[in-house]
Amino acid sequence: MLSAVRCLHQSSSLLQQVQKGAPAKAGSPPKSPSAPRPAKPAATPQQKKPTASSVTSASVTPAKTDAATSAPTDSATTTTTTTTTTSSEVATEDGKPAQKTLKERAKELWATAKYLFKFYFNGVKQIWANRNRVAEIQQRVAGGGAPLSREEAQLIRVHRADMRKLPLFLTILLILEEALPLVVIWAPSLLPSTCILPNQLLKIRMKEEVARAAAYKKLCEVEEVKALLPVVSGTGQNLRLAQPHKDADDEVLAKIKGETLVQLAKLFSLSTWGGAAMTRRRLVEHLKYIRSDDEMMCEGGGYQFIPQNAEAVAKACSERGLRATEVPQKEMYDTLRTWLLYTTRSPATSRSLSTSSLALLPLQLYNPRSIQEIEASLAAESGRGLMEKTKDVLNEVVETEKKVLERDQKTDDEIQQKAKEAQAARK
Repeated sequence: MLSAVRCLHQSSSLLQQVQKGAPAKAGSPPKSPSAPRPAKPAATPQQKKPTASSVTSASVTPAKTDAATSAPTDSATTTTTTTTTTSSEVATEDGKPAQKTLKERAKELWATAKYLFKFYFNGVKQIWANRNRVAEIQQRVAGGGAPLSREEAQLIRVHRADMRKLPLFLTILLILEEALPLVVIWAPSLLPSTCILPNQLLKIRMKEEVARAAAYKKLCEVEEVKALLPVVSGTGQNLRLAQPHKDADDEVLAKIKGETLVQLAKLFSLSTWGGAAMTRRRLVEHLKYIRSDDEMMCEGGGYQFIPQNAEAVAKACSERGLRATEVPQKEMYDTLRTWLLYTTRSPATSRSLSTSSLALLPLQLYNPRSIQEIEASLAAESGRGLMEKTKDVLNEVVETEKKVLERDQKTDDEIQQKAKEAQAARK
């Protein structure tokens, strides 16, 4: 894409040089870029002299444009520009969008390329800023300082994932920049979290939701899984683990093999490559992280550390195999509270709930309602052309970066205003 922009930029420069060409020799008419036109009707008296007014009025009378072309070189340049404007104006009056010149398109693409590069460059800078922040947190905890908070633990986890993606992303950004739009559209999972647009994140969640719903449906039809449900029975003070999960250990997960294990990994949006052994190991590690995160959310004996932001709640639900798309935030919050009640808050269930039993808990709490709407939305998106998708990505990058620039400018203006007020108060 950037290479195309460079070519267009060079073409624009060449066009400017042509338009600024040297004056023609005295007494010789300007060269016409096209074949001679057929003879036109005689010009009106007002057209005998190619004055500035006659050239300007070319947007109304085509015959005047032809008369103006017989003017000297400087007038010819002006007439060419006027004729181009004339065609655009006519197109606009007919209700059709005016076609942009090569110079205008080059400028627009060049500005878009700068916004695009700046957006992803700022994302890389944020990764390095997070790196310094993570190092400070780890030094504090290692030195016996304040314990790790959930927000800090999430930052460390996300930063580690970003650092794993950074080498390949930088290679694409600096060497294979033409492939960047394709990566954004077809492989957004390769992007660091600081370089993902809001609409991209929503589409990623929607795809995960469709895969999760399909896995939920298949798992609920497997006999060996049916025998292990529900995980928790009863309500209120009568909560208790179901019989298959009482005093259970990792043998519960060991009984699940083959395609059933793959579907269980998809329920938590985990990768399934590498065979059953790697999938099971990946699933166990993820469930251990969930147990630790649950304890941080319920630190202090309540639910005060449950995230309140809609995006953070959706992320927490998605990590636990719960519904995270096309449902109200309150429903996600309530489902997450129920999850925490079973895994952490209720002594009757949390103390004896094994990590393996935790893997089946989403099947008891998942809401499969209205998945068809998400599927229809994704089907409509997949039917769009690559160029149309690329334009959407570029436009969103430009708008996002403009908002950031406006926010930064507003912050700078506020700081300067406060400084002026403080200086005036001292006087």
